[in-house]
Amino acid sequence: MFSFFRSRHAKQALAAAMVVVCVGALAGCSKGEQQQKQGAQATLVKSMKVIKRDTPVVYQYTGFIEANREMELRPNVTGQITGKYFKGGDTVKAGQVLYKIDARAYEAQLINARASYNMAAADAERYATLYKQNAISKQVYENAQTLKEQTRAALINAEINMGDTSVRAPFDGRTDTAALEVGNYVNQGQTILTKMSDTNPVNTKFSVSEPEYLRITAANEGKAALDNLRLVLSDGSTYDKVGRVIEVNRGITNNTGTVTIKAQFDNPERRLLPGMFAHINAVGGVKKDAILVPQRSIVEMLYKKFVFVIGADNKVKMTEVTTGQPVDRLFVIESGLKGDETIVVEGTGKLRNEALVNPQLITEKDLDTRDVAANEAKK
Repeated sequence: MFSFFRSRHAKQALAAAMVVVCVGALAGCSKGEQQQKQGAQATLVKSMKVIKRDTPVVYQYTGFIEANREMELRPNVTGQITGKYFKGGDTVKAGQVLYKIDARAYEAQLINARASYNMAAADAERYATLYKQNAISKQVYENAQTLKEQTRAALINAEINMGDTSVRAPFDGRTDTAALEVGNYVNQGQTILTKMSDTNPVNTKFSVSEPEYLRITAANEGKAALDNLRLVLSDGSTYDKVGRVIEVNRGITNNTGTVTIKAQFDNPERRLLPGMFAHINAVGGVKKDAILVPQRSIVEMLYKKFVFVIGADNKVKMTEVTTGQPVDRLFVIESGLKGDETIVVEGTGKLRNEALVNPQLITEKDLDTRDVAANEAKK
């Protein structure tokens, strides 16, 4: 009988143990399923620690490339073009003959002028001898000397005209592709033969507001010079030569409150062409412990700018920020961040406030504009 009771108690204990095991298993399964469900809801994003470092304060202005010198080449004589010795768009040297204008009439004028001068010079010399001998009056002597000078002036003018039948480049530069061809008839001082530009160096004009002008000059010890100007071209590339300010307007323009500045950049390879659009970057001091974030992390909404800050629970908070100057692929943050946050860099288009994320940390070195283009193409 005792064995019966022992057997019954053993079965009850075994059943109770099995119940505990099943409940535990069910609880474990429920917890695992919940974690798996939460993991599935988390959005995969790329994240980065906010950067904090001393950063040069760079002011950016918009301008256009201008030739250092530019002119319309016009003839000093009238006639038909008989020779052209360059191609449109060629780079030519100062003094190089570009055009030849029919010189026959001017050659004849030169021969006549030379003959008239030789005759007048001989007469003046003979009359000078006679005057010393008191053989002629002073009036006759002076008239002969005057005629000599007049014919000499006519000879010089004929020589100039003859020389001007060869049209030469006034400076080193590049010619226009719309240059006139042989056979065209040109008028003295009126017809445009070609246009020329001296593009080494080149100039850029831009306007600076009064407050920025004061900050820049203070940062550069009173110089508007900006002897370390950088040029950013329309394709986003930075020109490899450093520019310098060569002219500052005499005062502030009343209607705009700006001062006009002209800067100069060496252009030995003729890479910069007149009319090109460019940004001019000027350094105006250094901002200590500046907070920087990638430009691609900024989300714009209703004329405001935000970043997604990742919390300890991997939930994001949409935080409004004020951006300052761009620095390469970064923005300086003027307000909204403390500098110790981790933010979402890529994947912002799939997020909302309080969304759960699965962040993959990247560094500043991983920021590459080519990756951005590739990612945008996949969206």
